[in-house]
Amino acid sequence: MNWNNASFVRKVIYLVAIAVLLLPIAALSQPATAGRGDAERSSGGKLAQLRSKYRLSQAELGEIDPASETMKLAVLGMRGVAVDLPWISAQDYQKKKDFTGLELTVKQIIRLQPNFIKVWEFHAHNLSYNSSVEFDSYRDRYAWVKKGIDFLILGTQYNRDEPGMIYQLGWYVGQKLGRSDESKQFRRMFKTDEDLHTKFRAQGIEVDEGLTRYDSKPDNWLVSKLWFDKAERASEYKSIRTKSPLVFYSSGPMAAINAASAMEKDDGVFGQYAKFAWSVGQDGWIRFGNRQLPTYTGLSVQLNNLEDLQTRLTDMEAKLDAHAPGVRERLRQQKIAALPKRERETFEKAPDKRTDEERFFAGMIAGMVKPSNEDIAAQVPREKLSQAREVADQLQRLTKEVDMTNRYRGTVNFDYWRARGSAEQTDEALAARELVHDAEAIFESKKSLNEALKKYDQAWDKWAIVYAKYPELIDSVEAQELVTVIEHYANLLGALDVKFPADFKLKKVLEMNH
Repeated sequence: MNWNNASFVRKVIYLVAIAVLLLPIAALSQPATAGRGDAERSSGGKLAQLRSKYRLSQAELGEIDPASETMKLAVLGMRGVAVDLPWISAQDYQKKKDFTGLELTVKQIIRLQPNFIKVWEFHAHNLSYNSSVEFDSYRDRYAWVKKGIDFLILGTQYNRDEPGMIYQLGWYVGQKLGRSDESKQFRRMFKTDEDLHTKFRAQGIEVDEGLTRYDSKPDNWLVSKLWFDKAERASEYKSIRTKSPLVFYSSGPMAAINAASAMEKDDGVFGQYAKFAWSVGQDGWIRFGNRQLPTYTGLSVQLNNLEDLQTRLTDMEAKLDAHAPGVRERLRQQKIAALPKRERETFEKAPDKRTDEERFFAGMIAGMVKPSNEDIAAQVPREKLSQAREVADQLQRLTKEVDMTNRYRGTVNFDYWRARGSAEQTDEALAARELVHDAEAIFESKKSLNEALKKYDQAWDKWAIVYAKYPELIDSVEAQELVTVIEHYANLLGALDVKFPADFKLKKVLEMNH
């Protein structure tokens, strides 16, 4: 009997404890309520308040879709398993080239995973890149590219102000329409695609801001820049997640540069219109260079600051050397003397006598024999040692900043685009591009070979001036494309039974790129 009483008491205690615990749980999980007045409105429990503060509720993330919410409830917490099946079906439909089935299955997936960003990115890529290439007509391909763009627009409604998704829209409008094999046709169709323009306006992208001055129609590259600008504004409030800040923030300025380049290459528009477009691109690139970019090391760098940093580094090294006169050169000579004979001979050979391979290795060896600032500080007399150590520590931090800035500039080819932005605005470059365009058109039409030859020769004169002013442009993709034009010129000379000139003005361009 006593045992039964004890058991009953424990059960009562458990029930009371459960009832007591339900009270704070109910208070914590109380949902927020809306009403007309403050008395009817409630911010809810602690969990609801936290969801609102960190914008984690569905209403904060984006639109609430009743069908989506119902499907998530219907799977009873087994959404992961439920999602796997349509993913497998989607891949199967794609292999069978059943694009209607693919599109419908993708819609099922997004009902179950509306806030999983990779779902939107993966299937948008599937529609615009993988599915579009299965069609022969460029009009059909354009339609499927639009489906991918439409899909991303829908994704931004479920995931409001998500920088990554907005960025992807800028990428598709710019790169997919502007870099495809059918880019000329795609860009032309985009200019008159009022349906797509209307959808963009509904998302706050005023395509009229992306009008070109020469035909007053939206340009895909300039509209993509508007998307990138919107993504940058969104990044002030939300994380860009795994995207590289360097690439993320360089894409807008690059879109403006690509617009200027496409204006000349695809549209055949030159002169003052092209000059203005290149000035816009260069201004954007300079602003990008002034932006503070976080790096994976924890440092933040400004790409435009490299020259200033290098000057400060040189001055700081001179300050360290003043504490230990002659030590840097003595340590350097010791390192050179310790090199293997073959490496030492390569390094000591006159630069103009080195082969390309030897120049490469000489650059590596120069870094190897350079004494470290810590080694120099260690050679400073005892009475100046603390000062030297302090300078060496400053040099270490400055060296890291220089190296990281240099690395980031190299990643986006910063020096090249900055120089090219200036070069393309010169009268010589503007004239050279127009002359090449006209010469190519005449040569292709076979109308007047002598007239084509004249324009080619005039273009080479202009390009020679440009490359003399901006030698950093000689070894570039753009110069490689010019080599193709020079090959056309050589074919023209052959047709006229004229030898290729031994003193050709762009001989260095050929040597570095052919």
